[in-house]
Amino acid sequence: MLYICQVPRISKYWLFQITGWLCFAFVNIYIAILTQEFSQDVLMINLLLALIGLLLSHLYRNYILSAGLTSKPTEKLLAIVTAAIMLLSVVYNLLYYMGLYLLYDTSVSTLDPTSFLGSFISVSVLFCLWSIIYFAWTYVENNRRNLIERLKMESAMKDLELKTIRSNLQPHFIFNALNSIRALIDENPPLARKAITQISNILRSSITQQEITDTLQNELMLVNDYLALEKIRFEERLTFSKDIDPASLPLQIPTMMLQTLVENAVKHGISVLEQGGIVHIRSTYQHHILELRVSNTGCLKADEPNENRLGFGLNSTKQRLKLIYNNKASFDIVEKENMVHVRIKINIQ
Repeated sequence: MLYICQVPRISKYWLFQITGWLCFAFVNIYIAILTQEFSQDVLMINLLLALIGLLLSHLYRNYILSAGLTSKPTEKLLAIVTAAIMLLSVVYNLLYYMGLYLLYDTSVSTLDPTSFLGSFISVSVLFCLWSIIYFAWTYVENNRRNLIERLKMESAMKDLELKTIRSNLQPHFIFNALNSIRALIDENPPLARKAITQISNILRSSITQQEITDTLQNELMLVNDYLALEKIRFEERLTFSKDIDPASLPLQIPTMMLQTLVENAVKHGISVLEQGGIVHIRSTYQHHILELRVSNTGCLKADEPNENRLGFGLNSTKQRLKLIYNNKASFDIVEKENMVHVRIKINIQ
């Protein structure tokens, strides 16, 4: 019963079509009333004009869709539309005068040629306005549709980026950590048990965390576990320090971003130095700006382009910041006094 009583929803196209051509007819009728020329014939003629316009413009629209005019180059589109408007104007006038003849027995031979020309020009302007409105509306709708598709794609890219980072959690780090734990089982069982808990925390976080962002406090806990495991492997070669602004702890940052930065510092900084070095994390929060800085002993590879020397981790970090925050986040990396500093600023508003 509900199905039978359901009224189908009219499309935007037909809503504008019917409304537009009825407005055209009513404006002409209103002008006739103002000039005291209104009659039943005027009413019928203007309704006839609206019906002809509705029919021809609908056929015109079907041609636009079937020929794919909206995707053609501008010059070709203008030429085709101009020719179509002229053809529509001719057909419109032929149908109009044919209707006059059939309804009122008005002979075409009695009409002045100037009337034909004036009617042709008027109808051409009318269809020109229709074309402008239609193509403008199509352009806006396509832009809106493209924007929605782009947002969906960016959202998918964010998810893919995060999944990629999770899947690229260094396999050799896992193997090295497991080897270190195996060596500790006999030498230092309590530390081995603690290390197993730490690697479990890292794996659990990388697998179960589905949100795009997480608090800095949670990200620091993940980093602490990671560095504790690396400390077992590097021993005295790795020194870790923090300078964290308490106001920054509850703020949201991209998930595993800090882990990626620290992992990059260890892999490309500490591990390649025989004497090892320092990894230092610093955070500040002032005037709605969160600043994160990860510094490590080492140097940038000056013989490679900037994009190549950053590696997957830092390049993905830059991309994620752009996708999540647009222009509200910045990323830069500099080398100063045998230290590499990665600095990220995020406008938290």
